[in-house]
Formats: sequence, structure tokens, C-alpha cells
Amino acid sequence: MKSSEVRSGGYELIQKSLGEMEGVVLRQSTQKAEMIAQAVGLPYEAGNKYTIHQLPTNRKVKTHPKDPDGWSPTGPELKALEPFMRAKEESSCFTRTMLTWLGCGSLRPLKMHFMVGSDDGDVYLIDRPFKCGGAVCCPMEMRLDAMSNDKTEPTRIGRVREDFSPYMGRCCSACCLATTYTDIERALPDGSYEKRYSLRVNLSCCGRVNNCCAPSCCRNDAVYDVLDPKGEVVANLQVSFGSGECLKACCRAGGGFTNFVLQFPRDSTPQDRALLLAALFQLDYALFEKK
Repeated sequence: MKSSEVRSGGYELIQKSLGEMEGVVLRQSTQKAEMIAQAVGLPYEAGNKYTIHQLPTNRKVKTHPKDPDGWSPTGPELKALEPFMRAKEESSCFTRTMLTWLGCGSLRPLKMHFMVGSDDGDVYLIDRPFKCGGAVCCPMEMRLDAMSNDKTEPTRIGRVREDFSPYMGRCCSACCLATTYTDIERALPDGSYEKRYSLRVNLSCCGRVNNCCAPSCCRNDAVYDVLDPKGEVVANLQVSFGSGECLKACCRAGGGFTNFVLQFPRDSTPQDRALLLAALFQLDYALFEKK
């Protein structure tokens, strides 16, 4: 799906396109100025930028890191993909710099604008308030709104939120097993939220699969699980090193610039898929952004 094909249709056509896709690839753009500044000790943090691509129809997300049938994308393959949507962070440069200097730049409040091509109009909008994290009873969250062409006010689709319930169990899971959980929740008319999926992310060897040393030059892909409300695995998320150009891939990994490959659950609606896409940003800031 090319951006030129969806630019005129805006939100409605993006919704239709998401409903027809098997998955998406989210690639964070390399920020060279940020890398140079931080290499010399300056607490400069640029606003993140991303490109969003359709998962190629002949590619499959891995179910475990050594899955022979899954796609292990190289850097050149990822760069060659045609984006159908872009995302750009809106936040204060002063806030980013100060929080980076204090060692908590990944917690910064922001808005994430989703645009088709280079158009200025938003298709989706993420609002992320400053929160310290579920470990201190203040779960990080992102709220996703739809910016429909025929409505002046944004429509709340749902939110993505750290799952720290039960508190002690989730703390033990995070500290002892390096495993975290993130809830994907749809907004209901009465203002409450309904859980649709969860993301289970294990960063080491403890869990359904062994993600030790992944993603890196030693192991290209880490694989995480998308769970339904019953706890069953219904899809997978892959974080890829992007090998093929080893030096560039190492620089991107060292700078915290991430490549996500997401498979959508078969029963997911376009709104669910937009929320799953938003969950990738939640994970990127919470786990993969430089602290």
C-alpha cells in the first residue's frame, strides 16, 4: 500500500487499509544529530520520527527467534519498503533535554502525529502524559484518538497501558524474569475501557521463547507475544536488528533506533489494529528508548 493511494482518503481509507493488511513494519528514523551530541556527552534528545509500512504479503512474522519460516529482515530490505504512513513526535525540546539530563528522557510527555505521506493533516493522534511507571503505581500509557475528516473533534479509540495487576506478581515478573505486560484497551461509550489484547515482552531467556542477546548482531530477531484476554497467543511481534549492513545496524541499535515487525490477530478490527500499532510506540519509549 503506497502513501499516494491513501492520501486523498485520509482516515477512512487508512482504516480500510489496516483491515486488509496482515501486519505492519514500524521503523524509527535515524537521528544523526542526536547520536553525535550524545556521543560527546550532551543531553540532547531529538523528537522521534517513524515510517510505517505494510508487511510484505510474502513475509511472515516469526513465532520464535529461530523460526525458519519467519522473515529475518535486513537493513536494506527494511529501507526499501514503501511507507504508507508516517509518525512524528511533538514535544518540547527543553523538556526532552532536561529529562535526558536527569536520566529519564524516555518518560517525557508527548503527542505523536500520524500522517499520510508528507501531508500535515493527522490521521491518528497519540497523547502521552508524563508518568513514572507501573513499578511506582503510576502506569505509563498512551491514548489514541482518530482524526476523522468529517468530525471537528477527535474520537477516542482506546489506550495502551502498562499492566501491573496484580502488582506484586507483575513486579516479580519484571524484576526476576525480565518480562513485562502491556494492555491494549478499546474505549467504550460510557468512558470506560475494555481489554482487547495484551503484549507480553520478555527481554531475556525467561519466557515462552529465549530472547537473550536479541535483537543484536548475535541474534537478529527478538519475538514477543500478542495475547487475547484469555492469555492465549494470537499473534506475534518481532523486533529486528536489521543485519546486512553491520556497522549501520550497530549504530542504529546503539542509538536506540528500533525496527518492529507486527502480525495482526486474525479477529482484530481496524480500530484494534490501530491500537496495536500504538502499542509499538509505548514499547519503544518504555523499553527501547535510551534512558
